[in-house]
Order: sequence, then C-alpha cells, then structure tokens
Amino acid sequence: MNDLINLVDKEPLEQPVQEFLEKCPSAICGTKYIMGNCVISKLPLGNEYKTDFAYINPQSGYTFLHLVEIEKPGKSIFTKSDEFTKEFNQALQQVKDWLFWCSNNSEYLYNLFEPLRQRSGDSVGYYNARGLLIYGRSSEINNIRRKERWTQQTTENNFIEIRTYDGFAREMSSFLPPNNLYSEMIDTYHYVQREFKPKKLA
Repeated sequence: MNDLINLVDKEPLEQPVQEFLEKCPSAICGTKYIMGNCVISKLPLGNEYKTDFAYINPQSGYTFLHLVEIEKPGKSIFTKSDEFTKEFNQALQQVKDWLFWCSNNSEYLYNLFEPLRQRSGDSVGYYNARGLLIYGRSSEINNIRRKERWTQQTTENNFIEIRTYDGFAREMSSFLPPNNLYSEMIDTYHYVQREFKPKKLA
C-alpha cells in the first residue's frame, strides 16, 4: 500500500493525481537516467497537444522522449459487454497521436529541448517518442475475456505502455510516499515563457 493507491481509492478527479505525481516525479521515471534531472509537467507539443508528464532518457545511440497520459482514476476500462470503453480508446488514441506528431516534428522537438540539453551536456540528435497511459483499476480485469483483451492491448504496440493505477503503483512503490526513493534527485519542471523552469508546488 502506498499514498497513490490511497488517493485513487477515493476516486478523485484527474487534477489531484496530477498534483500528487508532480510532488514525487521520481515515480514517473524510476531509476532511468533523466536529462536535466527533471520530469516536465504539461509539456506542450506545438499548439495541438499537451502531455501530462514527459521526461527525456538519453541512452547509448538513442534518446527516448517519454510522454505520459493519466486519466481520472474512476474511469472504466471495459463496458458491461467486456468491450473497451469509448473513453479508454480515446485516451489511448491521444497517446498514439502524440507519438505520430513527434515523428513529424523532430525539428520542433530539437529546438524545444536544446536549452535543457545544453545545460545537461548530453549529446542528442533525435528524440524517439514513447508513450505511457495510466488508466483504470486492475479490479476491472476480472474475467477471462477481459484478461485476454487487456493482454492483447498492452502488448501489441512496442512504443506505448499501458498500466492500471494499481499496476503502476506496485511497479513504482519504491518511488512513491512513504518510500520516496530518489525524491531529492529529480525535480518537476514546466515550460513557461519559452523556458523550462522548476515548478512551484503547493
């Protein structure tokens, strides 16, 4: 049990979850090396999209831009007939749209992140976008058909990960209150006045 599960059990709106994760950004990125030691809240993708969170993970030969979408925890994954809900499909499509947009706007991304890259000293030529959707509760995946469809959906796209809030909270429990591993090493930034700046958290 951790504080994220305690929060989502109350079925809050999306914004309280956003604010909670802004205060423990290491839960978003885990142990990965992060350019600038920061997770970015509400990253703009041009004038078309805005992610909930983003971070950059330079690796040998590749640099990955991870884009994270969270949804209101009480939203249903499945309908009564065991089909994915319209809301789930829309959320997943949004992440797909982000990745497609990034693949067509590499110059924008390069220019956007260049000040952050210069501060960190990392060598980056191209940002490979990857997505993470955090949606719903694992208690919904409660029969054979739903389990099969969930497994198929979560494994068919190598560029997008899908987690329930429960699954995400279990995987990242070391980085969530009360544990807070690496909490002092990663900051939450936002993009304001054409700059990446630390975000003041309430």
